[in-house]
Amino acid sequence: MGTPQDQPCTQTSTAAVSCTRFRLVNGSTACMGRVEVEVQGTWGTLCASCWDLLDAHVLCHHLSCGFAVSVPEGGHFGRGTGPVWSDSFHCEGTESSLDQCPVTALGASPCSHENDAAVICSGPPHNASLRLVGGGSRCDGRVEIFQRGTWGRVLDDQWDMEDASVVCRQLRCGEAEAAYTVPRAERGTGPVGLRRVRCAGHEASLSLCNTSLPEATAIMEDVGAVCEGEQRVH
Repeated sequence: MGTPQDQPCTQTSTAAVSCTRFRLVNGSTACMGRVEVEVQGTWGTLCASCWDLLDAHVLCHHLSCGFAVSVPEGGHFGRGTGPVWSDSFHCEGTESSLDQCPVTALGASPCSHENDAAVICSGPPHNASLRLVGGGSRCDGRVEIFQRGTWGRVLDDQWDMEDASVVCRQLRCGEAEAAYTVPRAERGTGPVGLRRVRCAGHEASLSLCNTSLPEATAIMEDVGAVCEGEQRVH
């Protein structure tokens, strides 16, 4: 169970949830679970139909859990108890806490606990620093790594399945199905975050693999990975 995070009260004319704490409950880690909100000393849940990925991004960031990977269907992490809060957040995804998002109070909620909102966050920063872009899902595409406040490219001249396996495991995307170099037209345009990665295949994250930071003589290209898909969270 995630640890409730204290937040300062805020005064806003649109927010019904204005003095709150948030937590994630019933997940296998502190960074995933059913979303619970404490209002005036009472813990309740949120309706999944009023909860989206941008709202989830803000909550993950606030809980030091990286970014939102997915917003599972209501009830994914079991049924909560207490009230189902009717408030609908309208976050842009860049706020530092849900307190900063506009909130609409919808009155009596039609939701039951079978439709409690949930989120799966990427995890603490050392696990939250990787993403796959340009593919058909979050589990395939060009590899990017987040360093010093910006997303950077990963370049290699011998990218292989051991490297891709680490990427897929870090992103909780199951086993690697393919490792590839990215076609010229799909190359990244940002700074280079890592180059010449050498993984044994068992590392917990790509940043733990051996890398070559100095400029190498071989021609290196953007790399990508195809993973089997999002692992089911039990």
